[in-house]
Amino acid sequence: MSNRIEAPQTAGPRRLLLLLLASLLAVAVGASKPAATGGASTERAAFFELCSQGSEWVRFGDYCYWWSGNRSEYWEPAERRCVDQFNGHLASVTSMFEDSFIAKLTYCRSTWLGYYAVNLDLLDQPSNYRWTDRSILTNFVPPHNFSRIPDIHYPLVSAENLQWINRVYHDRHPYVCKVKTPERNRTCDCPNGWQQLNGYCYTMPRFEATYIEADFYCRGRNAFVASLHNNQELRAMSLLDIESRGCPFDTWIGLLKLNPCRVDFSTGKKICYRWSDRSSDYQDFPAWQTGSPSDDQVTNCVLLQDEEIKTVPCHTRARFVCKKKVQLAMRGRQCPAS
Repeated sequence: MSNRIEAPQTAGPRRLLLLLLASLLAVAVGASKPAATGGASTERAAFFELCSQGSEWVRFGDYCYWWSGNRSEYWEPAERRCVDQFNGHLASVTSMFEDSFIAKLTYCRSTWLGYYAVNLDLLDQPSNYRWTDRSILTNFVPPHNFSRIPDIHYPLVSAENLQWINRVYHDRHPYVCKVKTPERNRTCDCPNGWQQLNGYCYTMPRFEATYIEADFYCRGRNAFVASLHNNQELRAMSLLDIESRGCPFDTWIGLLKLNPCRVDFSTGKKICYRWSDRSSDYQDFPAWQTGSPSDDQVTNCVLLQDEEIKTVPCHTRARFVCKKKVQLAMRGRQCPAS
């Protein structure tokens, strides 16, 4: 018996009508709202292959950024590492878009910034704060509630959930290093509105859809709902839409349940999920959230939430990412002047 991918159950003619309506809806909504990345100002988009420091770094504007992830540190050693190892500093934030970028790079988790108070007895005064890289705030009003600082022992600042929060010296948090980096030669191998990474193009439309609508939208652009095979792709999912404020949100990925499951005879492993682009079976990446996957016959589709995945009904509405291979004719294409 052949394996098939589960989809929402709907009667024949009615299902065809619903699929047609879903396709038209996805195309119509997509046409009315531009894609979030690519073709945008470099001050409002993240780039994944333009940092000389390595693949863990992400470019935004004139700088490259590195997040320590699950590695926490005290503020001073974190700043020292950014200086000594990378010739940079703990991240400064000088615009709303950079603030959104930092939030999505760190999944809105508490993360050290290079912001500190000069005088301990003036913590409620905005003019008392400095950046370690000597950046200056101009027209950007930081999300920093100075009136809620408890006492003089909280002179250091972290970002969390799009807010800046004062911390004590002996707190340990992840941190972001920021380094001024000359831009490497860049080609636009993907269509406008798409971002490139490791030979593939990605886009995150700015509307929510059911999985069927997302699938039709992507296929109409010679793409699939995105499969994820490495940490670079996983991190890129949260950075494809910098302009939308808010922490990373639930995102459809192209992982679907097989019915019935099958057995890989070379390993003896039971295979119950496969990527819709048929790139591979599910290989235990990304990791499941606690409580997923579900064993019922209703939750056949998969959402990415931060760095983990969960099973949900396919009629759930969520953002989504389309992915397709770079076309040979597009390779080496000169980028627009903008």
